[in-house]
Amino acid sequence: MDARSTNRGDTGGNGSCHMSASPGLYVHVPFCRSRCTYCDFHVAALRPTVMVDYVAAMRSEIDQVAKSGFSPRTIFIGGGTPSALPQEQWEQLLGALAEPFSGSLVEWTVEANPESINPQKIEAALKVGVDRFSTGAQTFSEKGLSLMGRRHDARRVEEVHRWFEELEVPRTSLDLIVGWPGQDRESIDKDLAAVERIDPDHISLYHLSYESGTWLHAMRERGGLKPLLDETCIDFSNAFLTGLNRQGFRRYEVSNLEKRGGVSWHNLNYWQRGEYLGIGSGAASFFNGARWKNRPDVAAYISADGSPERIDMEKSGELDVIVELIMLQLRLSSGLDLKNFRNLTKYEFYELCSGSLRNFKEKGFLVEEAGHVRATHRGFDVLDSMILQFVEDAEKRLNART
Repeated sequence: MDARSTNRGDTGGNGSCHMSASPGLYVHVPFCRSRCTYCDFHVAALRPTVMVDYVAAMRSEIDQVAKSGFSPRTIFIGGGTPSALPQEQWEQLLGALAEPFSGSLVEWTVEANPESINPQKIEAALKVGVDRFSTGAQTFSEKGLSLMGRRHDARRVEEVHRWFEELEVPRTSLDLIVGWPGQDRESIDKDLAAVERIDPDHISLYHLSYESGTWLHAMRERGGLKPLLDETCIDFSNAFLTGLNRQGFRRYEVSNLEKRGGVSWHNLNYWQRGEYLGIGSGAASFFNGARWKNRPDVAAYISADGSPERIDMEKSGELDVIVELIMLQLRLSSGLDLKNFRNLTKYEFYELCSGSLRNFKEKGFLVEEAGHVRATHRGFDVLDSMILQFVEDAEKRLNART
């Protein structure tokens, strides 16, 4: 039996989830050897003594969360670059999570960069119950890797996935980026061929974005590089999606595809507006109707010794719940659950957004079926503008009632 065929739940035929993946636990490891040119995440430089102290502080926070009675269904260790941790800290962090939480899990994912993962780290993770690795490939074009500031080459990604297969990692995922400057159809064909050889269970296909403060944004503003036209990005994305579909991948979220039941249960919980706690500097949480994040400051996090300062605290108000459901659930292929929307907001979706809903359905961007409103293939191309319109509709309708 192929170890990768392991499936801990049923997503049904249209991306719906018949298993609760809430609550989740997100663990942030911010360290990177260098910052990628497109990255605006909270990251920190690799410094051995700091990593030792940071993992010690994380272990204290994990212990406090466990003592509170929190029992996650999923764990996701992200970054930054979790696999950049030295072997000793890697094992300490995994062990601290396994001891209180492994019995309740349906999924445990670790993000890994190709240049810093190795068989010893993979074996240590499998030993404590990690059952999914997500690898940041981004592209198999050396030109694209260089432009995005990646520290690996294409051959390294395939080597890492050979290790995954030899060590029988149950499930694997690849991150790819479409729309980088200079990308052409030949590079897409190369990426698709590599995916077919590697044969992961999951693909995250992201459009390159020029976030303020990144190297790519600065270069674009100076005229130092020429972004692809939006139409070209959409064409390239659709070429990717068509090729992945031919390989058996099914799109279950606007940027995510799976086969063999390989959905990301942790991320599915986010899109369904499930609860989660975040551990580590800068990690976000949503629990008991409140959102907050730990202050994104590694030194302050270490000093707090497991009790980090919480910032951006807010309770979800009436409009917040409406906006969150629209923004999150319309990303899914299964779409917005109308009954769930009514139960959580006390409003009918039609009541708030009838005009725009009718317009988008007439244009073929949305369909309504089985109690859901969902985007069509064409609708996913204009999803951001549809979501913005629905949010504006809801705001106007609520304001008219006050």
